[in-house]
Amino acid sequence: MPQLLPHLMMLVWAALVASSFPVAAAFTPELSATLLVAIRFLLAGLFLWLIRPLPLRHTAVAWASYAVLGLLLGGNFIIMFVALRYSAPLNLAAIYITLPFFAYLLSMLLGMERFSWPRAGLLALVASAALIILSRADLGSISSIEWGFGETLYLGGCILAAGYNTLSRYTTDRHWIAADPYATTCLSLVAGGLLLAVPDLLTGDLEAFIANFNLQDLWALAYLTLFTSLLSFWILQICALKLAPSMLSAYSYQAPMLYLLAELMLGLTEWRNLYLLAIVLLLFGFFLLARQRTESR
Repeated sequence: MPQLLPHLMMLVWAALVASSFPVAAAFTPELSATLLVAIRFLLAGLFLWLIRPLPLRHTAVAWASYAVLGLLLGGNFIIMFVALRYSAPLNLAAIYITLPFFAYLLSMLLGMERFSWPRAGLLALVASAALIILSRADLGSISSIEWGFGETLYLGGCILAAGYNTLSRYTTDRHWIAADPYATTCLSLVAGGLLLAVPDLLTGDLEAFIANFNLQDLWALAYLTLFTSLLSFWILQICALKLAPSMLSAYSYQAPMLYLLAELMLGLTEWRNLYLLAIVLLLFGFFLLARQRTESR
């Protein structure tokens, strides 16, 4: 059961990630993406700190680590908000499958994993299954995606997210920060939120932000704060200490499957036989990835 628990938790994480794309797309386009993420991070971090107050006296290296983790994650979400203004959610979701490959590459560069053809092959297998699901069994829609500014921008966001997944483990392995998922989640959210808020506060965009903020934005911000910030980041920190970066990031492939299952249950999309093949390949690939021993340095 202890070995199974991180995988079950990451399935919950994947469901939260799947819900974040449509919610993020609901924000008023005129709102500053940077300030949205900063407020979201600060609220989630302060909420965690109120539940369990944490000491603020840490080494400069520890605070630098928390700040970098917060900026990496914040940068990913800022890029997602901006990219959604230029590209369709399907396009960004298709690009999102590059995340595990970037995480695998970064973990190899940092000496955390060795290259393994079986592992790379399994990542490619589950990526292919995820593409079938994302395209709703119409791969022509994926191949016809026009690569534009939003797609290029979001590719950078995936690299930042892969950096977060990898450095979360790397900084604890190097004892730069304590192996405490709660503290890492809380302090990286607060540090990242403060740093992200500075540019908008200095340029005086706060008044324009308040003027354009409406009730729908409030509900979307509340959801993203409580679930896809506070809860999902905490889950990610716990599992980052137990799973290899490539395995951790590979759970991003589960998000489109969970989204598809929700659509099928709600009658929003029709069943296609190819879905069954894709789901079986996805689950089988994950089973093999979970059983596979990571080649570590």
